[in-house]
Amino acid sequence: PRLERALDRAIRLASDVLAYGRSQEPAPSPAEVALAQAVTIAAEDAGLTPEGVRLEADIPPEARVRADPEQLHRLLVNLLRNGREAIAAKAGGDGRGAISVGLTQREAASVIRIADTGPGVPDRILARLFQPFSGSSRPGGAGLGLAIARELAQGHGGDLSLVSNGPEGAVFELTLPD
Repeated sequence: PRLERALDRAIRLASDVLAYGRSQEPAPSPAEVALAQAVTIAAEDAGLTPEGVRLEADIPPEARVRADPEQLHRLLVNLLRNGREAIAAKAGGDGRGAISVGLTQREAASVIRIADTGPGVPDRILARLFQPFSGSSRPGGAGLGLAIARELAQGHGGDLSLVSNGPEGAVFELTLPD
């Protein structure tokens, strides 16, 4: 089993490296996206459950953002999965926690705030958090998720940033122009 897990990780890493190396993200095809629904679907795909790591969304049902639906989905799944994995890895934890997602409007932009109750981002990787192959703190992680997520956000004319970090969790903000 240990060897199989190691081989699975190696295969995943090689696949990630190859995919990233040949990936030229297509230009986004923005559309009006119902954010509450997009977050709910992304949370399911990221493995959030009421019994484990649950979603706490504070998004009005009528809220819309302008984004490429598929790229927004990938971006949200990545952030939610990272949060779930951080909570699961928290020392002394029971693998339960919450990820809250909220929406605010700021200067002709939609700001999606994603906060988890994990242990925060380790200091040793903060400086390289969004760099490909550098940002992962978990065994078997390729360090591509946040690099790709930021690239997708910037492709929309927006950005992804870590705005708060500590033992109570990490908070990311995804900014998308209206």
